[in-house]
Amino acid sequence: MYFEPNEDMTALLSGLEQIALGEGTEWEPSGDWSRQVWSHTLDRTLDENGYYDAGAEESLGAIAAAAMIWRLSRLSVNIEAAASAMLRPALGEDLPRPIAVMTDRRGGAVRFLPMAKAVLRIDDDGVHAALLSDGDVRELPTINAYPMGEIVNDALEWRRLDADAGRIRDLWRIAVAAELAGAMRGGLDAVIAHVKDREQFGRPLGAFQGVQHRLAMASARLEPTYWLTLKAAQELDSADAAIALGYTASISTQIVYDLHQFMGAMGLTLEHPLHRWTYRLRHLRSELGGASTNLQLAADRLWRNA
Repeated sequence: MYFEPNEDMTALLSGLEQIALGEGTEWEPSGDWSRQVWSHTLDRTLDENGYYDAGAEESLGAIAAAAMIWRLSRLSVNIEAAASAMLRPALGEDLPRPIAVMTDRRGGAVRFLPMAKAVLRIDDDGVHAALLSDGDVRELPTINAYPMGEIVNDALEWRRLDADAGRIRDLWRIAVAAELAGAMRGGLDAVIAHVKDREQFGRPLGAFQGVQHRLAMASARLEPTYWLTLKAAQELDSADAAIALGYTASISTQIVYDLHQFMGAMGLTLEHPLHRWTYRLRHLRSELGGASTNLQLAADRLWRNA
């Protein structure tokens, strides 16, 4: 894949990088000892500066949205960016955000529902949206590093949108692949910082070749996830979208295993942020059928008629 960001995209990603390193993004344990922290400051900054609308700009589009989702998913704090940046521009409607997304099911726990202003449902019947009011959603306790909730208003007014369900589903595959790839990179960055700082036998852990080799292998497996996701966002092809999500989901279990090997029990404690990325990954890797479903889908799209 040949990728060179244009002038607008370079400016967008440069500004995003400054925001991602600024106020409201730093790691700190949650006040209620849960596994997630919602950053109002970061969400408000991105919203007020139009970042969630970047995907609607002709010079930016889905590829800029994917790069943005990937960068934000590397942070230890939570915001809802995937649906707002990737799906909303394609719907042709200015849905209020945050936006929760349901796929192929009409009940159960859904991430971001507790603070969502709108919910999307993507299934075989098409794409439907509903606006949410106080009392429509019940927040659920969870060990996932996302705010989770369920809809308790059986009379919620769903409205069918004039949108291609297949295209919206493909865009959601790309968005989830970007989230998975970003979460794995965020976890890897945190572990690399740890092995540089933590000493054993008088040397930093990262000075041992065995550690270096395994982290290098993790980085090598991880690198294609970013580029596969950008390629899918650039081509907007169903097979590319399925490959991006299928491959990214397929390596997540091994990546999580490797990262935790270097953290010991600290990786699951609330004093270090690694648990946030790994619990997000546990949730995301089963979205839209997970690795097997998406890789089979890619094979069908590429070779079914060959």
